[in-house]
Order: sequence, then C-alpha cells, then structure tokens
Amino acid sequence: MIEKAGYFIGKLVKVEEGLSGLKKGFEKFFNELREFQDFEFSAEITENKLITKSKCPIHKHFGFYCEKYCLDFVRGFARAYGVTRVRRVERQPKSDYCVFEFEI
Repeated sequence: MIEKAGYFIGKLVKVEEGLSGLKKGFEKFFNELREFQDFEFSAEITENKLITKSKCPIHKHFGFYCEKYCLDFVRGFARAYGVTRVRRVERQPKSDYCVFEFEI
C-alpha cells in the first residue's frame, strides 16, 4: 500500500520520464517541505545514477515510518518515472544523512 501511495504522488508531480524526471519530481515534491527548517535535500545525476541526499525531519518526528515504510514509498515514487533500481545507501540516525541511489 505504501509503495502505491509513493507511485501516486510521483505521478502527481511528474514532468518527464527517467532519472532527470525523477530528480525534478523529487525537487518539486520536497520543495513543499521547505516549511520544515531542519530539512535539507540535494540530488545529482552521475554515471547513469541519480543520488539523493537529505537531512529529513520525518525520522525525527515519525521514526517508525522511516524505519518501516520510507524505502517502499521511495520505490513507488521512482517507479512512476520508470526507475526500478532503488537502493538506500545511508540512513539517519546511523548517518548524518539519508542517501539513495537510483538506476534505470
């Protein structure tokens, strides 16, 4: 169910396919979270991969969601762009940031 919600929201903010579209979709989606002063997000496409890095307030406020559902949500979001390979490389609080890699 969480993956379907991610897919639905990904479709709502979609402007184009692929890694470039996914990057733009995340930027559009996370722009709405700018009211959280402790939120940081960056994304970069390198060597056929999209790498995102964030300091996310969701872990601080909804730790259970982060632990159990975040990866499913992100997979669904990425699938809306035709991106099927998703890997969480780092995760808060074990790391200072949450880092994801996406490949087509």
